[in-house]
This record gives sequence, C-alpha cells and structure tokens, in this order.
Amino acid sequence: MDLQQYKAEDFILNDSFVRYCLRSNDTDVQFWEDWLERYPHKQEEAAKAREWLFRLGLRITPEEKEAEFGKLKAALAVADTPVKKISWKRIARIAAAAVLPLAAAAWWLNSHRTVAPAVANESYTLLKAGDSVRRQVMLADGSLVILNAHSTLRVPASFNEKQRNLVLEGEALFEVAKAEGKPFVVSTGNLRVQALGTAFKLRAYAYDQHAAVTLVEGKVRVAQETAVAELVPGEQLTTGKAHARFVKNNFDPEREKAWRSGRLVFHNASPEEIASTLGYWYGINIKVITRKNKPIRFNGVFNNKPLNEVLAAVCFVNGLEPVTKNDTLFVQPISK
Repeated sequence: MDLQQYKAEDFILNDSFVRYCLRSNDTDVQFWEDWLERYPHKQEEAAKAREWLFRLGLRITPEEKEAEFGKLKAALAVADTPVKKISWKRIARIAAAAVLPLAAAAWWLNSHRTVAPAVANESYTLLKAGDSVRRQVMLADGSLVILNAHSTLRVPASFNEKQRNLVLEGEALFEVAKAEGKPFVVSTGNLRVQALGTAFKLRAYAYDQHAAVTLVEGKVRVAQETAVAELVPGEQLTTGKAHARFVKNNFDPEREKAWRSGRLVFHNASPEEIASTLGYWYGINIKVITRKNKPIRFNGVFNNKPLNEVLAAVCFVNGLEPVTKNDTLFVQPISK
C-alpha cells in the first residue's frame, strides 16, 4: 500500500514506524521525520497511531501486534462508533482489557531475543501487479519496489526482523534502503540476488528463457548453484533459469531510466522492435505479425499508460488486432 494511503491502523502495524516511535533505529527515525515533513496531511493519522501504540504497548512479534490491534478494532466496531469520534480515554479502557508489556520493555525483549530462521511453511503476504499496469510498493524497511505487470512478490511475515528475504515471480525494480546487519535478498527459483543500499532490477518471467539482473546503482552479489558473481553499476547479468550460465553485458541506462519514469517512446519502430519493447515494458510474451507486402513502422509516446491503450494505438494505425493464444499475445492483421 502507498504510504500516503495509510490510516492510523496501517502505521501501527508497520515495524519501521514502530521503531521510529520508540526511537530505536536512527535510519527509521530519519526516514519518518523526513516523510512526515514532506506529507504534513498524514501527521494527524501518524500521531493517532503513535498514541495508540503507547496506550496499547507492544507485543513481541508483528503477528501478535496485528492480533491485538484486531481486538481493539473489533471492540470499537461493537460500539458502532467511528474511531475518530471516540475519546482516547475510551480507547484506553478498551485496550486495558488485555494488559500488555510497556513499550520500552517489549522493544528490549524483541531486540535481544533469538529469531528462528524462516521455514518453508512460513506465512507470506502476496503483492501482485495487474495484467497491464505496474504497482509501486513501500516495504516496511523503507525500500521501494516497482512491481511490473504480471508479477508477484512474496513478503514473509518475518521480513525486516533480522533478515529481508523476498521471493519474486516476474519482474521488479528494487530501491533498497540501508539496514546494517539485515541482508536484503531476492530469490527467484534457485537464483539469489543480495543487495545493500542498491537499486537493481530482477526479471524472471515464466516464459523467459533466461533470468536477468540489472544493476542501476550500488552493488549486488548474484548466486546460483555454486556460481557467484558481483555486479557494478551499468552491468547486467543473464543466466539460465534452472542452471547457472552467467553472462555479463552492459545495458542502456537511458532505457532503464525511461522504464523507471514510465515514459514509453517508439521511434520508427519495426514489428520486431515493437514486440521487444512491449515485452520488456509490460512483462508479456508478444509477437507482432504483419503482411509481407505491407511493412509497418510505428511512432508514439506514452506516459504511464496501460498495455491496452498502447496496443489500441499500435493496432489502429497499422490495421492490426490483438489475439491471445496460450501464454502468447499475437498482434496480427485483422482477420477478414
């Protein structure tokens, strides 16, 4: 969820925001002070969440926090009164039904306890992007993710406790927030990309023959089976999706910059270029077919437009139509 859409209940369940309230992490304190200064219209909701936090106290885990806050919301719902109209004294009386440890004491216990590593059956939050649009997500640690269309990101319940492990299907750009002692690792199949204070893109759609890691800034370490490689900004690594076959190349930074900003430009594009660009842009397996006696070229500029709008323009100008067969989108001459 976009932070600007947060309500008090969202803030209180965000671990980074909790650490900001407790002043237990300098990075989180700096992030939220800057963020609230940039978005003053959210200060009231944040203040409300902070008040709830210290009246409720803290549980040890995010799951327990969410469960306890659920009890509070349920109790308020029974009263059938909007939260914003209920006095803080009434909230305190409702919360007092289950006395929790003091906030500082709970934080101390949380920071000194031993956390078990993630297990195979750990619960995940699934973040999905639609068929033709991207989704932008701010993670609990302050990292920004741009999830491309047809993509899913699995965020484990233990994310940002002692590790920051994610599982990706599809493609995403990660702008990683620094967090000392908490490795940021994205996995897809048997490929693992570890970053620290880095901006990188990982692509591995089901229909792609290869996985690709593109490093915009910082440094990443890529591991697959027994092979390990490190990238520097401007490098892209491609490899087999099942077995390590590392190949390094340079990439066009302007193309990635355009992708990041959402500005899609076609300049005298051939059918092959149209297919390649749309596949790269929207995460689809696409083929553009034209009549042999009617070659086409296409020009156009699209700012943050969904696939269907771009396709409509390409097809209208060139007398084509989109047809989906299995997992491939064919753009082909209109059938008579």
